[in-house]
Amino acid sequence: MAQSTLNVLKRKRMGKSGAREIRKEGNIPAVLYGKGTETISLVINPSELKKALSTEAGENTLLEIHVKDGEADIQKLSLLREIQYDYLTSKPIHFDFQALDMNKKITVSVPVKIEGRAIGVKEGGILEEILREINIECLPTDIPNSFPVDVAELEVGHSIHVNVLEAEEGITILHDDEETIVTILAPKVEEVVVEEEEIELEEGAEEVAEDAAPEEAKDEGSEESS
Repeated sequence: MAQSTLNVLKRKRMGKSGAREIRKEGNIPAVLYGKGTETISLVINPSELKKALSTEAGENTLLEIHVKDGEADIQKLSLLREIQYDYLTSKPIHFDFQALDMNKKITVSVPVKIEGRAIGVKEGGILEEILREINIECLPTDIPNSFPVDVAELEVGHSIHVNVLEAEEGITILHDDEETIVTILAPKVEEVVVEEEEIELEEGAEEVAEDAAPEEAKDEGSEESS
């Protein structure tokens, strides 16, 4: 399990006005909570957080948070639990961190990693990922970085289910065995749609041709008699 250190500040300015000021300075308000732990309001530098999470585990990286509060320095091993985004800009506006008890199991979501190029895709099929993350329960130190799923032999109309996943001892997968992870859909057949106007034009052209046929016959007859 990947682990990083994240230095943060204890938040002093509270309320909506305080949060706005923190964001104007380029930082993000946050909270650190946990069972048996005092909830602490924090100020996070987003660049530092991004750096700390730039491991193969991504958002499941264990973070050793160092909280600077004057002379005191609080240290808590935690996990990023939630990111709130601005609905207009899609930028993060708040982070939630959970302080961990390393001897107690937690529930987390681990990404699925698709490997290989499916036979069905080579034949024109469409690969559809149904489950992009797998929910598991385990100790913090046992969280896998991802669940690899090899699709190389997957044909059109076939699927791969949860029961193929290999989990290490101590990891419980919280999905039904028959849940589909990925499937190959048949290629779409394009239907030729003839517009009503085109049909009317074709019918009109046929009627004109039929009306013109007798006239042409008369002309040919008069030419022969002359």
